[in-house]
Amino acid sequence: MTGDWIMHAKLMNRSCFSRLVILLCVFILGASGILLASDLSDATAMRQKCEEEFKALDTTVKNFGNPFVKRRYEDAAVMLKEGKLCLAQSKYKEAMEIYKKYMILNNEIYKDLSVDYINRADTMYNDTAKELVDYYDNEKVSHYFRLAKQNVDDARKAASANNYKLAIDLCRNSKKYSIESYRIAGQPVPDKYKKDIKDNNKELYQE
Repeated sequence: MTGDWIMHAKLMNRSCFSRLVILLCVFILGASGILLASDLSDATAMRQKCEEEFKALDTTVKNFGNPFVKRRYEDAAVMLKEGKLCLAQSKYKEAMEIYKKYMILNNEIYKDLSVDYINRADTMYNDTAKELVDYYDNEKVSHYFRLAKQNVDDARKAASANNYKLAIDLCRNSKKYSIESYRIAGQPVPDKYKKDIKDNNKELYQE
């Protein structure tokens, strides 16, 4: 009788142990599934953000990007494709690393662009002031001159603070005021600023 009881106890212990192992496996698999779902969600969100940034850069790069900037933009496109491939292969962590590198490159492209935008906006301001100096006594024209200059100065400050996207937007504002000065003065806007007019509206310029 005692032997049967001991055997029964051993079987019970083995059964409990087996159940424990099964429960542990289920827990591990469940936790792994949660982690994979989290990785997928994070990588998908990063992909969306990066592709939105890439699309936003398109007009800016094509309108005023120098050859070096355009090559980096092409590199960025390749990087996004690699990230998408990693997602398709369920390599979520690898995809995240690629997207993080993309965001660094994206910022570098904006940095390079901001230099050219600031130089162009400053040149436009000075050229417009020279060409419309006879209209300086027009209160609105002189006011627009000041706004054009102020936006260039603010763009430089933004670039110094590493806010290159804001610097570009401020340059667009400056160019807008320079261009509007001609209209206020009743003068035709020079053809050389056609690209700037398109770009100010974030539209692609085509000759």
